[in-house]
Amino acid sequence: MTTESTKVITNNPEEEQEETTDPVQPGKPSLDKDADEKGLDVGTYDDANDTDPLDNSTGIAPAGGFAAGAAAVVSAGLGLCSLTGTPLSDMLRSRKELIGQIEAGTGGGVDQIEAFYGAPWHTAALLNGIFALAAVVIGGVLLAMHAGRASTRPWVKAVALGGVVLGAIGLLVAGGMYLDLFASAPELPTSPRPN
Repeated sequence: MTTESTKVITNNPEEEQEETTDPVQPGKPSLDKDADEKGLDVGTYDDANDTDPLDNSTGIAPAGGFAAGAAAVVSAGLGLCSLTGTPLSDMLRSRKELIGQIEAGTGGGVDQIEAFYGAPWHTAALLNGIFALAAVVIGGVLLAMHAGRASTRPWVKAVALGGVVLGAIGLLVAGGMYLDLFASAPELPTSPRPN
């Protein structure tokens, strides 16, 4: 780094001082005279081209930071839960099974297959579908809001997209479970007719 030197002339010739100026901004004194004398590059700070990751007026991260990252992770987590199930869906499925056993035990003329198998299966599918829909909505809204923003961190968009994809797959699986597309409901074997 080279600096320009100018002599400051005063009334007393012995007090002549050498002032260094910044070559990037001529006329402004250098920030570190010792570094200039030693030939060290101290760099400059230009307010106009500020690339500080924090917003210099509020001191907080720009859009696409903390809140967007949290929403993206929530979307991906919900999408994963829609595929693997949750303790809540297990509990509701067990509750439906118990209700089915009680109804079948009272002899209320209920379809035992529907009470023991169908209702619990459909309850789990419905709850997983709700989680999948939430993942798609949260991830989709996040992607739509931050699609054109260069300030959004790339990992936020990637995780949000992952949440949308997992949620979409979860919706397909939940729909298939609810409509019995993957496996039909079990049927009681027909008893042979007496002769």
